Amino acid sequence: MLPQAKNGSQSKDDLFIYRLKNKQLAQLTSTKRKLSHTYEFQGKLVHDRNFNNIEKTVQESWAAAVILRNAPVFGETIYILCAKFAKIWLKNNGSEEFDFFAKEVEKNVDTTGQFARVFKQDITSTLLSSEYSAEIFAKKILLVKAMGEFIINHAINDAGKYPFLFKDNVPPVAKIVQRNRPDSLFTVRGRSGVMSNTYREDIGILDQAVFSQLDPKLQKILTINGLTKNRPLFRTRISHKLADGSPAFVERMFDRDNPLLASISGSTACLFTAADVLDDKLSQSQLDQITLSAIALFVGGGYHSVHEIINIRSPHLNIMASIESQMRLKNRGAELQEYVAALHASRDLLR
Repeated sequence: MLPQAKNGSQSKDDLFIYRLKNKQLAQLTSTKRKLSHTYEFQGKLVHDRNFNNIEKTVQESWAAAVILRNAPVFGETIYILCAKFAKIWLKNNGSEEFDFFAKEVEKNVDTTGQFARVFKQDITSTLLSSEYSAEIFAKKILLVKAMGEFIINHAINDAGKYPFLFKDNVPPVAKIVQRNRPDSLFTVRGRSGVMSNTYREDIGILDQAVFSQLDPKLQKILTINGLTKNRPLFRTRISHKLADGSPAFVERMFDRDNPLLASISGSTACLFTAADVLDDKLSQSQLDQITLSAIALFVGGGYHSVHEIINIRSPHLNIMASIESQMRLKNRGAELQEYVAALHASRDLLR
């Protein structure tokens, strides 16, 4: 239900968020071949230097920042998973396999320029922390992702070497990985390696030129102490096709004018792989909350766009509607209105 302004009518900000959450999400349905890719020639220039739709990159960056800033609203599932991960981490059996696991996780999260970097000496305290801050929330997501990356890179073919990671009732590891890295999305990735890295202090996927044009209130929302990064730049390729000649993920997203940063998100697949191993009975609402957490970390860190993330396990998810409903459910309607007003003001500036 659309909220009402104090005088009983709908405010401009109310109507704005209503329109956003009712926009059609891009779906991975089949598309016609031989479509003309000519967005850059149609009407007003609304794309940044990386040819991403500016309005969408602003909205997606805003969503990541709002999720990060409201860990008590969106972080419950990640905090539960980290408590389970902590039990594994603290039961170091001194084996060569566990030492290898620990070193790989440490190397994954303790890297110069990493968004939400976790120093290796802080891993235990971060896993156990009950602090619901943006920085701790982001670090917890990164740690769960690192566990999943280890499973995909090392444990998938020899789970027996790492019994400390797996419960007896967990489905076969290969089955879990296939669920989160389906061939239809990952066989043809359509992206380059990292072309460059740029130090950034803002949350999200915006060009610096776009960020500088935002309303100061939105710039403040997109700047969170402790969360800076070296943002990587990839290039995506629409020329890469599936084996049957049909469009791969990148081309399908391009045809919907959705932002493209690094193609379908392997990091999100890692996050969900760890989640499935830590808890094989997650509900769809918990899976959707993990997807929102992935948006917080990977869009927030400038690594991926929203659709590169949600199509792993939550292609149905309406991000704006989910943010609004969960914020209101936790009695944070007033804060939501401030976030929406800042986004709305910047949208008018960028027109």
